[in-house]
Amino acid sequence: MFRIWIYLSIKNFYLALISFGKNLEKIRFIKNYIQKQSKKNNVFLFSQCRVGFLFLLNFLIEKNKNKKNEVIICAYNLPEMVNIAVNLKLKVKFCDLDHQTGIIDLAEVKRKVSKKTLAIVMTNMFNNYNVAKQVKSISKKNNIPLIEDNAIYFDNFSNVRNKKYFSGSLGDYSIYSFNIMKNISALYGGALSTNDKNFNNFYIKQEKKLKNFPKLSLLKQILIFFILKIMSVNKLYKYFFNYIIRFAHKYKIKFLLELFYPSLKSINKKFPKYYFSKISPISINATYFQLKEKDKNISFKIRKKNHKLYSKILGKNKNKNFSLLLKTDENYQNFLDFPILVKKKEKLNNFLLNKGVEVRLKHYYNCSKMFNKKVINKVAERYERELICLPVHRKITPSYVNFVSKKIKQFYEQS
Repeated sequence: MFRIWIYLSIKNFYLALISFGKNLEKIRFIKNYIQKQSKKNNVFLFSQCRVGFLFLLNFLIEKNKNKKNEVIICAYNLPEMVNIAVNLKLKVKFCDLDHQTGIIDLAEVKRKVSKKTLAIVMTNMFNNYNVAKQVKSISKKNNIPLIEDNAIYFDNFSNVRNKKYFSGSLGDYSIYSFNIMKNISALYGGALSTNDKNFNNFYIKQEKKLKNFPKLSLLKQILIFFILKIMSVNKLYKYFFNYIIRFAHKYKIKFLLELFYPSLKSINKKFPKYYFSKISPISINATYFQLKEKDKNISFKIRKKNHKLYSKILGKNKNKNFSLLLKTDENYQNFLDFPILVKKKEKLNNFLLNKGVEVRLKHYYNCSKMFNKKVINKVAERYERELICLPVHRKITPSYVNFVSKKIKQFYEQS
């Protein structure tokens, strides 16, 4: 079964394509939705999450009177996000992870806070609500803005005394992604929420300079959308695409692997022109129709159910060759995939591919190694080397979870 699930349905894509007019109403609905979840008054839409991050850092640099130039960020991260800070001539101070949970090391965050710290970036990747609150406490105590990267946690929440606290509600600034493989999939798109009125004044001036989103980039993404949708058809995947994926992995076919793993693409050190463009009307429409779906929570519930089942089956086996991340909050830590640390990663991947099982081989990267070779973050390096992600999307059945778990155990018993 294909591990990638595009949450944008063909129906909603068609509606996004043919819907004209009432853009202000749709934008208002999207903004109100994010305002309620993030507990913030101001929401801004961007062509991508990273573009919102770019404008936010520019704003913080501009309003900074004390020449602060350091940004604290988790070493295990998406290189494109780190590249934005580096490109803006900011000094990135990397923090390692806790090896058992994958959560940013709080002790390191405290140590790396200084008078030069411009912002702390908290990436919602494996963290739980309690740890997120502690990062918030560190930023508040030191009067440092907290940027909450909520790209892959959208709709995740924690129940505290029967009240929901959504991811994205803790940051002074929270950024969101609606790119093609996210749980709100609008081909391209992102958002930023904040209570800072000064950012509103800053962005009004900047927005006037933005061009319309490039049609060619959008057309390429639409083509990828249809390719991935076709690949998710079970029979086509089983009898055709599975062999293509195996072939791509075996012979390292770059353009095919980049289709399944966009993060494999080389980083463009200079900012692409489409960074300075508005969110497209199609992306606005696609976001709107997905947020309005009555059964949107079904995917959330299925993911949570599959996470529980993987944990139950794989957690029983005390095998030194693989280990699960410790989780404490099934709603807040309802990841888009099920993470697991494994030995002999490449060999396991080849074994699973031969059994018709595709996993996410690449997640994030040890960015400290990429951007600052003097800094060693051992846990981030281990995560890049060992972490794979098992599929949990709405087409993944309990029998398939059992099958995948059985094959992982089988590999280590035979090796």
